[in-house]
Amino acid sequence: MSFSPKCTLSDSELWSNFRVGDRECYTLLINRYTGLLYRYGIRFNQNDDFIKDCIQDVFLALWDSRENISQTPSVKSYLFKALRLKIFREQSKWNNEELFSDEHYDFLIEFNIEDRLIEEQQSHETRDKLLQVLNRLPKRQKEVLYLRFYENLDHARIAGIMGLNKQSVYNLLHESVSNLRKAWLGEMALLLSLLSRCI
Repeated sequence: MSFSPKCTLSDSELWSNFRVGDRECYTLLINRYTGLLYRYGIRFNQNDDFIKDCIQDVFLALWDSRENISQTPSVKSYLFKALRLKIFREQSKWNNEELFSDEHYDFLIEFNIEDRLIEEQQSHETRDKLLQVLNRLPKRQKEVLYLRFYENLDHARIAGIMGLNKQSVYNLLHESVSNLRKAWLGEMALLLSLLSRCI
């Protein structure tokens, strides 16, 4: 496959061109964002085929409605929000067939986020401990940490994706960091206590 000069276009330029029917720019958007969307979507549900179908549906809907879609300040945020809404709308296709709302869902944290949070730490024990602490957080707190620290989105874009106001995002981030700190200190205090008994 030969290199296309359009590969160097910004997200905003690709989006503008796609909106007027440029299939190559549409394909480049798909290629640029499919992996990111998959990594985000699989945290809600680990059914690989379901998440891939949702992503495909998001991109098909984009193409079908391209003439009515406005320019967006963040293509990434737009696509994340579209996928999140699609996943929640398709709830009957989830493995357990449970009905759930935006308040009741799972969100899986993997090693990538803790790698970002403790980049300087090489210790597997520390990473494992942090993973345990992260996975004890409420689901919305895990999601907001993922979007902020792994996807590097600002508060306004996180608010748009999660359907919250900016203050709620600030509050969630504050609570999650506070809970992480408390849980981490609790884990360390327990470890120190156990170690002191062994001495």
